[in-house]
Order: sequence, then structure tokens, then C-alpha cells
Amino acid sequence: MGICLATTSGKGGTGKSTVSCGLSIAFSKMGKRVLLVDMDEGLRCLDLLLGVDHKVVFDLSDVLGGAPISNATYTLPQNQLISVVPAPSEVGNISADALSAFAKKVKEVFDVVIFDFPAGLDFSLYSSIGKDTQFLTICNPDPVSVRDAAAVCARLPQTERDARLIINRFDAEYIKKKIYNNIDDIIDISGFRLLGLVPQSSELMLLSVTHSVHKKSKAFKALFRIAKRLCGESVKLPKIKKI
Repeated sequence: MGICLATTSGKGGTGKSTVSCGLSIAFSKMGKRVLLVDMDEGLRCLDLLLGVDHKVVFDLSDVLGGAPISNATYTLPQNQLISVVPAPSEVGNISADALSAFAKKVKEVFDVVIFDFPAGLDFSLYSSIGKDTQFLTICNPDPVSVRDAAAVCARLPQTERDARLIINRFDAEYIKKKIYNNIDDIIDISGFRLLGLVPQSSELMLLSVTHSVHKKSKAFKALFRIAKRLCGESVKLPKIKKI
């Protein structure tokens, strides 16, 4: 059984889906087969971010309705270790029982499965993907995003692995100038243990155009450190100014 992750956020716009895609690239660099499952009914984006949108014919609703999983699994041409299952184009097509059966099957095939849930506080499907799920809440360092992360923390279901926090779009200058709270305060307010920091990155912002992240970039190095931690490795947080 591989690693099962679920990415969450309070309000939209934190970069949750780009972090999900970046983590998939990082895991693939470790030789792991990764499946990204887009859970955002009606507003899917993972297929576009990773450049397989023009291939999409079937989606998650087709699989949950009985079609073979392979029908809706789109492997990246530039990286055969990463595959995507797009979200349904219509809302209301995800059954909890069918999702549970689907989750069990894909976790037997892939080394890492990442369920990218929509922003907000509708957690009705969260328990369907298994007790082995580790929830990752993505927030930005601004006060509104941190408060939203705290709202998520209070509502996440209990699983075998504690939920963790990833601070995205981190800029040390805002902390240094005391425009935003320091990292310890963000952790305390959110209620999560910190998993990692991802710096503000034009590469991640342009992922829907480039469909890639350079392995020497600061953003990729940060995501790679997070992926290693999720695999059980002890990786220290660099000095803040070097993130």
C-alpha cells in the first residue's frame, strides 16, 4: 500500500492545485508512480495544469459509474510516472460508496495517490478515501488564509496520519518586515503542525502554460523536501532566507 494524500484549503486561491501538481513531479523524481485525482466537480484544473486537457474524454464520474479506471486515467507524455483522473464536468456525480471502492483500487496500483479536493468546508466525501489518508492543508501566510486554515483544521476527519500544513507563496521579506505573522504564530493560529514552506514562484504560477517545474528552482527544491518528509525522511527546514 502506497501513500494517500488529500490536499485541502479554506478559501480558494492558495495555490492548492499547483502544490498538488508540484508534489506529483517531486514524487516522480523519486521514481514513484503518482496518480492525481481531481475532486473539484465542475471546476477541474489538474488536466490543464499538467497539459493533458486536450485528451480528456472520460472523467471520474465515468469510473465511479462502472467504466474501467484506465478510461479516465491520463498519463503525462512528458512524465510517464504521473497520471491524472479529471473531475466530473457536472456537479453531483460523485458517490461516496463508489469513491471509496475507487480509492481502494488505485492505492493498490500507484505508489502515491493525491486527491485534490475543492476549497471550502464541504467535507462530505473526505472520509470515503480511507483512514490511511494524510490531509495536507495549503495556506498562504496572509491573515485571512491562516484563519481559513484554522477553520479547516477544526473540521478534518481523524485518520491514522496527522493532518499537516504547507505554507505556499512564502516570502521571507514579509515576515522580516513584520507585515505578516512569523511562522510560529501561523502554526499556532492554524492549529496544524508545519510540513513545509513553498516560496513565491513564477514557475508555479505559470504551470498551466509550461506544465513543468525546473528541478533546480527554489520552488521545486521546497516541494522535493516536502515529498521526502511524506516518505518518512527527516529533512530539516532551511534557513528562512534560503527558502
